[in-house]
Amino acid sequence: MQIIFHIDLNAFFASAEISVNPSLKGKPVVICRESRRSIITTASYEARAYGIHSAMPLFKAKELCSHLIVVHPHFALYKTLSQQFFNIVATFSKKLEVASIDECYVDMTDYIKQHSFSPIEIATLIQKTVNEQLHLQCSIGIAPNKFLAKMASDMKKPMGITMITNKNYKDIIWPLPIESMFGIGKKTAPKLHQLGIETIGDLAKRENYEKTRSIFGKNALLFYQKANGKDFSKINYTKNELKSVGNSTTFERDSNDEEFIKSMFRQLSNEVSLRAQKRQLVSNSISITLKYTREKSRTKQMILDHYTNDFETIYASALLLFENIYQGEMLRLVGVSLNNVIHQNELNEQISLFDTKQELTKKQVNSTDQIIHQLNETLPGIKVMKASSLIKEETIQKKYLKNNE
Repeated sequence: MQIIFHIDLNAFFASAEISVNPSLKGKPVVICRESRRSIITTASYEARAYGIHSAMPLFKAKELCSHLIVVHPHFALYKTLSQQFFNIVATFSKKLEVASIDECYVDMTDYIKQHSFSPIEIATLIQKTVNEQLHLQCSIGIAPNKFLAKMASDMKKPMGITMITNKNYKDIIWPLPIESMFGIGKKTAPKLHQLGIETIGDLAKRENYEKTRSIFGKNALLFYQKANGKDFSKINYTKNELKSVGNSTTFERDSNDEEFIKSMFRQLSNEVSLRAQKRQLVSNSISITLKYTREKSRTKQMILDHYTNDFETIYASALLLFENIYQGEMLRLVGVSLNNVIHQNELNEQISLFDTKQELTKKQVNSTDQIIHQLNETLPGIKVMKASSLIKEETIQKKYLKNNE
């Protein structure tokens, strides 16, 4: 029997803002633009206690809570955290289907077979990892299929874990009101009520199946099966190519030793390059992450004029970004990522009829040289060179080898 997790980040946009601004923690926060006509995108759980919810007009929310905190949305932050969240989940299972920016289905069957942990223990570990690394909370539903897993994840928020099995699903979901069933919208629920279908258990009754055909049409059987705990849809993980390839490292001790930090960027850049090349993935977006404390971190990104997975380009870009934002603070973690990666086969560059393969290679090399030149111009007194050039300078090569041993 397969074991499916549905993992849902709790109040994601609001939680993302709190993760970078801990002073918002425990306060009623909503995410939207500051305008009387604005519609709330996400509300923190503290704001929800006042009856505030997503899709509510901002002016109405302020009437319910006079000290409401309105935060302008930062979608780049949400996208970055979302990618990092999926990357964490993918370390447990590659059979992952992204459902939206803040939720996914994961087939954990193989992982559980290979490890001596129960599904609850693994779910707890995932929650802990996401919370420690991203300062985000998530709820997890565990079930033999996607529908039941989705229903389970909605039952305990925030940081809840619910398991539904083939034995207990009737006790758990049948008593629920029909409008709480995943897939039943606000327009459909009243029509079902008119037919006397008040609960999911009512929808599961065979004698009500013919009645629902007037509402669901060709999907009537699908809803009937789901109400009876059956969902034959599969995890569609083939469409979920990695959106980013990144790696990070946490130092044993906080450090502001720039030579050491740069050596870590070199190591990480090499690992990211190798992973991207192995998967034949390329990107024109490179970012670094600096983590100062548990609460404070910073991410900086740069866009290149070409797609690459070349180590020298990644490393030079990472160093340039680092020098632009680093001010000598103690660091506990650094990371490097290729963002919005695509497969090399999907790359559709506009190539001139006069470009030869050799000329294209020169363009790639020249672009790397331009980054390195820019880096050297930015950092007077410091010489940056291609990694391949290190073999000509034995003393530098030995220094890097020592750091990597």
